[in-house]
Amino acid sequence: MPHIHGCHLVGSVPLPDSEAVFRQCSQGMPNRLKRIPDGETGARHWFTFWQANVFSRSPELLTNFVLNSPLEARHFTAEELDQGMAKLTADGPLQTGYDDVAIENYAVFKKLRQEGVLPTTTKFQVCIPTAANVITPFVQFEFQSRVEPVYEEALHKAMRKIQDHIPHEDLSIQIDLAVDTAFWEGVDMYKPWFGDDVKTYILNYILKMIDQVDQDVDLGLHNCYGDMEHKHWKEPTSLAAVVERGLRIIEKTSHPLNFFHCPVPKSALSTLPAYLEPLKTIAPKLKEHNTELYLGLIHADDAEATRKMMDAANHVVDEYGVATECGWGRTPLDQLESIMAISTGVSEPSI
Repeated sequence: MPHIHGCHLVGSVPLPDSEAVFRQCSQGMPNRLKRIPDGETGARHWFTFWQANVFSRSPELLTNFVLNSPLEARHFTAEELDQGMAKLTADGPLQTGYDDVAIENYAVFKKLRQEGVLPTTTKFQVCIPTAANVITPFVQFEFQSRVEPVYEEALHKAMRKIQDHIPHEDLSIQIDLAVDTAFWEGVDMYKPWFGDDVKTYILNYILKMIDQVDQDVDLGLHNCYGDMEHKHWKEPTSLAAVVERGLRIIEKTSHPLNFFHCPVPKSALSTLPAYLEPLKTIAPKLKEHNTELYLGLIHADDAEATRKMMDAANHVVDEYGVATECGWGRTPLDQLESIMAISTGVSEPSI
């Protein structure tokens, strides 16, 4: 019988603040969270939308982003591109803010742990999307190749500051791979600004981001097909793309990969054996590297769907934890109790 080792929170939670997230999630999924995020509350609940403000110094480079719609690209002269970039960097390096909110909410995490609200072994999880998840939706296409190194540098500096201010034994960093998955799958809605060898380029910037994480800091990957308005840019037919990328990352990185999250959408219910089949390829590698696998098969108010998915998964892997497909930020508040109850009911304590 497979071992279902606890639960994983992908990131966002639709609650007022981090204290509410820490309290409700730790109580709703008792002894099942090895890591807990701050819930990406407030402006952050829409994933990277809040990052558009990072480019406010140069508003001309911003897109008119509309949920789940193709982006309209403008043309810029070489002079306009130069002027836009000069304005963007005129007042010094960009500030992403990921470091500030992480440090602020770690203080809340630490206080609640001291009060006994959080288990002493639970880590504080900081979720950081790759630069592609910010540049692609919010920066005009002709600016993207120029903005990438500037924003990436700011993101890496934020990661450094987080690790300098939060004790490594308390910290877990999750790298979010969403737009990156659209690029990998060749989804029409998002066009990469880089060359023909798309997968190698993606792999290289993910590995560069992983290189910013110190060896003694817990690290994991969240693989995503989008969740704006609870819609995917593509309904995946299998986990082949996620597994292919995961294997290439494991092969290339020297950093231990502590957890690996895969989505299992309801659209896969009729083809679960084929959808989950690629896990047979990566499962031995995950086990070899002591990497925890989390399957995003928890669906609000639908324990039956979760059970069907688990029955299929049990024929493919012998050990995993459970999660939702994506963060809960866009989830109606009245569904949280269902998500936590189903998660707890189908899993075993992990701490």
